[in-house]
Amino acid sequence: MNKPQINDFIKTYHIQSVFTNAFAFLLNQHTCEQLDITDKNLSIDVELFEQELPDANTVALKSTVYQNNNKIGFYKLIFTYDGNLMDDFFVIY
Repeated sequence: MNKPQINDFIKTYHIQSVFTNAFAFLLNQHTCEQLDITDKNLSIDVELFEQELPDANTVALKSTVYQNNNKIGFYKLIFTYDGNLMDDFFVIY
C-alpha cells in the first residue's frame, strides 16, 4: 500500500472517527494511574497521521498525544486492509 492508497483507506473507513472514538474509549476505561498520566485532559491530532506498514496485511496509523500543548506520547491503531481494527497502543514518553 502506498501513500495515496493509505489516504484513500483513511477516507473510505472513516479512520479519523474510529481514532477519536477509540481514544475516548481508552480514556474512559482506564484510570490516570493505569495510563501513567496526571489527568485526562489529553488530545490527539487526527488530521495528521504517521503511517506504517508493519506487514503485507496491515496498516498502522499513529497520532501524537498532547497534554497542555506538550507532546507526551503517541496513540497507534493497527488495521487490516479491509478496515478492521486489530490493536491499539498508548505510549507515554
